Amino acid sequence: MKSLKRIALIFASLMMILSVSISVYAKESPAKTSFKASLKQSVITYDGKTHKPSVVVTDLKGKKLDKKYYTANVKKVKNAGVYIVTVKGKGKYAGSVEKLTYKINPKKQKVTVSKDKITVKYNRRKATSQTLKVSKQVGKVTYTTNSSKIRVNKNGRITVAKGTQKGVYRVTVTVKATNYRTVNKIVKITVK
Repeated sequence: MKSLKRIALIFASLMMILSVSISVYAKESPAKTSFKASLKQSVITYDGKTHKPSVVVTDLKGKKLDKKYYTANVKKVKNAGVYIVTVKGKGKYAGSVEKLTYKINPKKQKVTVSKDKITVKYNRRKATSQTLKVSKQVGKVTYTTNSSKIRVNKNGRITVAKGTQKGVYRVTVTVKATNYRTVNKIVKITVK
């Protein structure tokens, strides 16, 4: 019986020591403090230049934080795409993390095609040809058609095969370039 009381007394003492330790640890351990992070400019359009996102970090009341309280993995970027800037707190802000998105949109480019409509006469004996001229800033030009009877070579020469049935056909002119928006132009081919 005495031994049981001793065990109970020892257990109670241990519990008291443990609770005091936890209480002291809680007081000594700083609570995680949050901050707000943003970019001065989060979206731009490709211009061929190198850009470095500018990060603004404040406390929850809007006061700007000293750089000693955070790190930001800001890199210089140039090409169109989406980039992530990670801001990590230091010191009393340790443990707080914010991820920001920085986007460079592809640039528009002007593309012109010499003709948007071509009319040819039905001919069952020979093929008919015409040439398209494409004016662009940059990029590669490709051609696709909606009929095997209409063919376009890499120089824009359109050939309508002999015996092609009367009707309206379509040639799609596509200009693709890195950092630029893809441009599609439609040319209608009418066989009468």
